[in-house]
Amino acid sequence: MLELIALVSGALVMVLEMVGARVMAPHLGTSVIVWTSLIGVVLACLALGAWLGGRMADRTVSRARLAAILALAGCGTALTGLLHSTVADAVAASVSSLHMAAVLCAILLLSLPATFFGMVTPYVIRLRMEDVSSSGRTVGTLYALSTVGSIAGTFLGGFVLVSWFGSTHILLGTGAGMLLLSLLACPSPAKVRSALLALICLGGWASASYQAFEEAASGARTVETPYNHIRIVRGLDHEGRELLCLATDPGRFQSAMYVDDPAGLALPYTRFFALGPALVPDARRVLMLGGGAFSVPRWLLAGRSALDPSTLGVDVVELDPGMTRAAREHFGLAEDPRLRVVHEDARTFCNRNTERYDLVFVDVFGSCYTIPFQAGTEEAAAAMRRAVKENGALVMNVIASLDGGAGRLFRSIHAGLARHFAEVLVFAVTDPADPETIQNLMLLALPVPRPDLARTLAGSDDPALAPILAARVTAPVPSAPPLRDDFAPVERYSLALLPR
Repeated sequence: MLELIALVSGALVMVLEMVGARVMAPHLGTSVIVWTSLIGVVLACLALGAWLGGRMADRTVSRARLAAILALAGCGTALTGLLHSTVADAVAASVSSLHMAAVLCAILLLSLPATFFGMVTPYVIRLRMEDVSSSGRTVGTLYALSTVGSIAGTFLGGFVLVSWFGSTHILLGTGAGMLLLSLLACPSPAKVRSALLALICLGGWASASYQAFEEAASGARTVETPYNHIRIVRGLDHEGRELLCLATDPGRFQSAMYVDDPAGLALPYTRFFALGPALVPDARRVLMLGGGAFSVPRWLLAGRSALDPSTLGVDVVELDPGMTRAAREHFGLAEDPRLRVVHEDARTFCNRNTERYDLVFVDVFGSCYTIPFQAGTEEAAAAMRRAVKENGALVMNVIASLDGGAGRLFRSIHAGLARHFAEVLVFAVTDPADPETIQNLMLLALPVPRPDLARTLAGSDDPALAPILAARVTAPVPSAPPLRDDFAPVERYSLALLPR
């Protein structure tokens, strides 16, 4: 039984840590800063728990004490499951520094259960210890079982649980599991622990019922996927038109759709992808890196661009299958023989891709909180250049400012593209005259010089191009070292982009 407790508690503590990142993501993102804070805090609490557990074992050893430790770990985990949204939201709203907010949030959410989890193994070892001559084997066996459990819990949490259950219910289930272990460790007396287990189960039911009620009342939906915590909400644009919006990180919508015009481009920056069809009006093959709610692919396939939809083929590379599923269930993405969806990291796809496209659209930088550095390096630019035909074009969305500290990420990405494309033009979606404004910056990269570029764009029949052309940034972009695969400090650069 003690071996089983070491194995299962080792698994459940890793589930706690994995889900800890999920509950922090909607409020603080999923950057390296958040993961570093989470891992550091959990390791510190496990170390503290091991020290406390060892001292307790030296004073008194009993299965009742072990049962109490397991029960407290379960109750702490369940408490995290019930309060994580309230706590994380309060921390994000009151602490401006992402480093401090991430550490504080991890402490408030995970320190209590992680400390009790840390107490389990040394206490179990002391209970199992019968003979000093075999103490090494006893310690090694139990630590090995705990580690094997942690490995199993890592794969269980990352590959299975987050794909099938919400974070709150995973945490409540983890808490219930620890209480069950507590009852197995010492069945009697069981009234208090049985009551706590019943309360956790009731909390899981109540949480599911409240979430269903809230979604029905507000129209908002929350979707857990292997990669994202997706929120789907309804809202209005500045003209009062109803929108259906998708967000994965705080502070910004990643996609939006007009309820009365699903094929239209609702977010202003997405309209700048019209630069591609205007420059390559005979394009037949389009590659989109980053699907989101598939706003741009739906716009292309509906014949709303300057391209002929009957001869069009669109390949979309989207990392998250859950994102594609949300696009199909909520944003009207239909099966279409002209559309091919590849669920893969954009950089990985580009590395192995051998096809060449007339247009390549890049929209993987969805927010300031989670930046896939591997898609913005000089090597990534080279891989994307290989995917673009000589007479084609690439259009990339980057969130940054033109100048200042908040412009370092943009300038580095621009420098990487400039090393592999003949021309790189910049369009500022919000205000091209203000270099300090953090906004969507659209980069138009051309494999060969286009001296007729201005004339071609100006002569287009598309009236939507006029405001786009007016948003072109004519000032030269300050030089900067490009991001590289072996050195891409996007976390340091992105700090200037976060709201303060």
